[in-house]
Amino acid sequence: MSEQIGVMTRLKFLLAEKLFHSSVLRHSRLRHQWVMRLFKESANEGHLKALSVYGHLLYFRGISPLDKGRGVNYLLDAARQGDIKAQYQMGCIFEMGYGHLQRSSEQAVRWFVRAAEQGHPLACRRMAKACTEGELGLAINPDQSEYWERKTRHSLEKANGMNLSLNL
Repeated sequence: MSEQIGVMTRLKFLLAEKLFHSSVLRHSRLRHQWVMRLFKESANEGHLKALSVYGHLLYFRGISPLDKGRGVNYLLDAARQGDIKAQYQMGCIFEMGYGHLQRSSEQAVRWFVRAAEQGHPLACRRMAKACTEGELGLAINPDQSEYWERKTRHSLEKANGMNLSLNL
């Protein structure tokens, strides 16, 4: 996250995150609107995680196509700035196409690779499958498939804090 992000922006994001995960007034419309406003303000002020979270919320939970389209734009901004969750999601969006973003295997691979190289396990798994089955415009490549399978295992081991290998 940029050092230019102010303390108030960070506090807004933390408050939004805490409220979002809290069970207090979970079904309150007012609470929901407040949380979304805090995420939006934080995102618009340059908070990287807020860009990603707000984009995900709009894209996956937005009611209108306009909300979903805005979510894609926030996710794209977050992905361009290095957020691996947003990069993975952009790979999925380009794989299927959505709204103003046409389906593009080339763009999907680009975003999946960016996320996978940073250790996103689902992106690693998607690249392994694409190399195994010749999807996303890629040729079947057992060596690349094995590379991505190793990356998947490594990222899962790292996430779980344990060694899953069978080498004793």
